[in-house]
Amino acid sequence: MEIYQTILRRLLPDDKELINASADEIMDHVASNRYRQENIQLKDEEVFFKLPALLRDIVLLIDFDTELNMNGILGFLENSTGKYLNETIEALERIGAVCDADAMKAIKRILENYNLSTGKLHRDLQDLEPYEINHFRQVHAIADDEFFEEIQHAADKLSTYSQEENIFDHLLTYIEANKRSFVEDVQAMLSEK
Repeated sequence: MEIYQTILRRLLPDDKELINASADEIMDHVASNRYRQENIQLKDEEVFFKLPALLRDIVLLIDFDTELNMNGILGFLENSTGKYLNETIEALERIGAVCDADAMKAIKRILENYNLSTGKLHRDLQDLEPYEINHFRQVHAIADDEFFEEIQHAADKLSTYSQEENIFDHLLTYIEANKRSFVEDVQAMLSEK
């Protein structure tokens, strides 16, 4: 069995449960298993991009929300989650979280305006000692207060910081609307030799 098939089995309820699972149960199952040690290869490109698109979207959006809540937008951008910035924006668009997608596009443009990329930000972290406390401004040698103001202004539009909208409401609707084809994709992938 290929590693992506093994991870697929670990992330989702088994075949019989998956067919009858609600969107909420599918998302909860993925969230409960996403960060387990045995799934560490999940975000390796050769594994991640073999998974069904809907499952990738669930993982990306769980990671997005987790990173924003733990480390804020700057943490998302500089950590390994930022490597998937474009895919995260596309996932936000697919689920209909337009305000979040637009905010992330604005943040991407701000990075580009300052000749930065999530890859460069992540590489800057590689010189740090494990568990070393750092400050974004020092690690990335950014002294321009305007950069931080622009990023914060764009990030303020994210639903994570809002009471009115929630990306998970959009995600649940998206999962439910696409569940049938998702289950068929999962079954086909698991039956591959």
